[in-house]
Amino acid sequence: MIYPAFIRGLYRWLRPTIINGKNNVVVIKSKRHHFLVRIDGNNNSINIGEGSRLKNTQILISGDNNHIIAEDGSKLDGPCKITLEGNSTLYIGRNSGIRGVTFVAKDANITVGRNCMFSYDVIVRNNDSHKVLDQDGNVTNKARDVVIGDHVWLCERSTILKGVTIGNDSVIAYGAIVTKDCPKNSIMAGNPARVVKHDINWLNK
Repeated sequence: MIYPAFIRGLYRWLRPTIINGKNNVVVIKSKRHHFLVRIDGNNNSINIGEGSRLKNTQILISGDNNHIIAEDGSKLDGPCKITLEGNSTLYIGRNSGIRGVTFVAKDANITVGRNCMFSYDVIVRNNDSHKVLDQDGNVTNKARDVVIGDHVWLCERSTILKGVTIGNDSVIAYGAIVTKDCPKNSIMAGNPARVVKHDINWLNK
C-alpha cells in the first residue's frame, strides 16, 4: 500500500531515526528540522556537530562500517540524500553549506572541506554502482576516494565522480561533470569538465 505524502511525512516526524543492527551510534547536536535516518547494518556511526542544520535530509545507511561526520556549523538544507553502502566515510567540514545534494559512497570515502558552498542538484559519488569485471573475474572499476578542498563552490547540477580531488578556493561550473582533478584556485566547466580559468577565488556574498 502507498500512503499519502502527509501520512509518510507524519511518520517521519514521529520516528525520524530507525536503527537495525548492532554497535550503531547516532549523535545529532544540530537544530532538528525535518530529517530521516535509517541504518541497516553494524558498526555504523553518525555525528552531527553543534550549530549545524539538518533540514529535509535523508540519511540511508546499509551494510557495515559506515561513518558520517559533520563538523560544527555545517548546514544540510534539503532536499539532500546521503547513501552509504558499506566501508565508507562522509566527512563534512565546518561551516560548509550544502543544498539539494546527493552523496553516494561505498568502499571508499568522500571528504568535504570547510566553508564550501554546494548548490542544488549536485551529485558526489565515489563508485560506479555496479562492478565491471575483466575476463578473469577481477574488478576493473573499484571505488576511489573523493576529496573536495576548503572553500569550494559547486554550482547547480554539477557532478563529481570517483577519484577526483578538487583544490581549495575553486569553482565547478553549472552542469559540469568532473572526472579529473581540479587544481586549487581554478574554474572547471563542461562535460567532461576541464579547467577554463586559473588563479581565481570567490566570495560567498
